[in-house]
Amino acid sequence: MKQMMLQSKQKGFTLLELLVVITLLAVLSVGALVAYEGVGESAEATAAANNTVTADRAIRNYRAITGLYPNQWDSLSVVDTGAPLPDALLAEDTLAAFGNFAFGAASISGALAEAMEDVGLEEFQTITSASGLTAGVVPNLQHNEGANAGSEELEIDSGDIANISIVPAGTGCTAGGQTIATSYVGAASTINLNQVNDSLETAVCHLVLAVGFGHDAAHSTFDSTVAIAAAPTFTSKAINPSVNYARYIALFHMGSDGADVGTDVGNTTGELRATPRLIGVVAPDGTILDNALAAAKAAN
Repeated sequence: MKQMMLQSKQKGFTLLELLVVITLLAVLSVGALVAYEGVGESAEATAAANNTVTADRAIRNYRAITGLYPNQWDSLSVVDTGAPLPDALLAEDTLAAFGNFAFGAASISGALAEAMEDVGLEEFQTITSASGLTAGVVPNLQHNEGANAGSEELEIDSGDIANISIVPAGTGCTAGGQTIATSYVGAASTINLNQVNDSLETAVCHLVLAVGFGHDAAHSTFDSTVAIAAAPTFTSKAINPSVNYARYIALFHMGSDGADVGTDVGNTTGELRATPRLIGVVAPDGTILDNALAAAKAAN
């Protein structure tokens, strides 16, 4: 009887209590979602930093062991026209960071080709025209001739590489009589070469080849004891690998004018490097390693 009386005195939740519980659950859910989003950003930034380091180290290690760089790099320029890769394959940030060099028309193309061949930079994966993409092929594989009939593997000394991608230099800079001053969007590059490598002074014109470390470049090392298994992929809010080219970009210093900005790289003997030098690897949005590391730390 006593137990029955106690049970009869028990009450359920009041409407106010229910509202308080629901409110607390909503606040906790929002907090969890915010925390989850932060974890995602942190993981993304950390992956970008790690991939930059990994690609840079792998390329340098291959060079140290074999005496050559990997081959078959991806050019971001349409080989025939010098336009950026077609159908918005390059994200806006990529278009702002990189630009085109009319390699075939440059008076120094022969000297450049010879220097590039000496270190294994012999072949480049190129898109042949503004319509040279294959539907259903992911952006990172469009350069591979096995996946896309609109691509070609061209030798640097063949005379068929009319255009190739670079990091644009300062205002008025030319190389072999061809402009190297502006990015694909017609403005200065968002990459500060002096931040990539302190020896590249801002008051000097630099010719810096910027080519993607893609599928074929990694696989070109297959027969080596220091083979590179795969090329890493970059992803961010601005660059979606399902829509945009998302390979890391290797920067090769080809020469400097040794004077004030506005003079021509290659007009004077010794301005071109006898041996192209890897100065760094950047993300496809132009982010350098120090900035990638800072972003990873800030997101934690």
